[in-house]
Amino acid sequence: MSLHALYECSLSVPWGSPVRLHHTGYCQDCALFQWRGLDHKPSDPGRVEGFFLASGKNGRSQLIRYAGPAILLSILFTWIMALWGGLFLVLLYEAGSIVNSKTMASASVLEKLYYAGFTLSTLGVGDFIASGIVWRIVTDVAAFAGLVFITTSITYFVPVLSAVSLQSKLSLYINGMGKTPQQILINSWNGKDFSAFFGNASDLCQLLMHHTLNHHSYPVIHYFHNNQPDRSIAPSVALLHEAYQLLANAVPKEAVGNQLMMSMLGTALNAYLETVKGSFLKNPSPKEIAPTPDLRELEEKGVPLKDRDKARHTFEVDLQERRKVMTAILEMDGWTWQDVYTTTD
Repeated sequence: MSLHALYECSLSVPWGSPVRLHHTGYCQDCALFQWRGLDHKPSDPGRVEGFFLASGKNGRSQLIRYAGPAILLSILFTWIMALWGGLFLVLLYEAGSIVNSKTMASASVLEKLYYAGFTLSTLGVGDFIASGIVWRIVTDVAAFAGLVFITTSITYFVPVLSAVSLQSKLSLYINGMGKTPQQILINSWNGKDFSAFFGNASDLCQLLMHHTLNHHSYPVIHYFHNNQPDRSIAPSVALLHEAYQLLANAVPKEAVGNQLMMSMLGTALNAYLETVKGSFLKNPSPKEIAPTPDLRELEEKGVPLKDRDKARHTFEVDLQERRKVMTAILEMDGWTWQDVYTTTD
């Protein structure tokens, strides 16, 4: 069993079941996926729910930061206990399987537990030895398993921590563009187009797609949280998502300009939402309703806008299901739309 599989088992989530996600439609203008036919989705965070309950499901709580590390430590502890306990039980099969290297007396139960531990850790202390060729082979196999375990742990945990670092980097990158979706557009508008926004969009797409792929390889990163909004991935992706939707649905295409980069960014956002919904959300039923963006600030700054009633209809009706998923992602991490928008209509 791999570390990834052990992680899935540790959360008691039926990851082995097939996930079939069918798309019934895609709107090129608003990049709206309509989902149906979700035959199976893994259940909620399971054992980490205690961290959320203890923190009051508040994303700013210090306690919630320890959910991810706690899972990693539980994975490591479970592996150690499984290997150590397994070898210990095998050694108990025969009373004289392990003997003292000096007196040749049979090892006691606790001494066999000790022998199993230093064998798996590849320490090779030598004060106890296997009594016969069969038990020596068992010891060799166990020592090899211990070496593989140490190597595998390193090759798993290092990329996970790297993926968590990338998650924070993406969050900071997005928040550096603006603290609200409107600010991102205002900061990018040069009076003619949004070339400043698209100058950063390529890097954003790469970071977001890399982060999405990390969710497939290392699902545990989903449970690494930061209590600072500008470093937390959920409100940051929501911030980028809303800025993208404003460009796609509230600003005329001729003012937006770079449709290729819009398509790339839309694809990256779609992949992220599809991955998180398919893996971590089961029948999302958020308590909060996504707000309608306030366009007055954009209008005051001279950003060209479409008809406000049409834009409102798009956000409240056409994007309802999509923004419902985004709301559920925010709430799952202990955040609200107030952490994304400062003002609403």
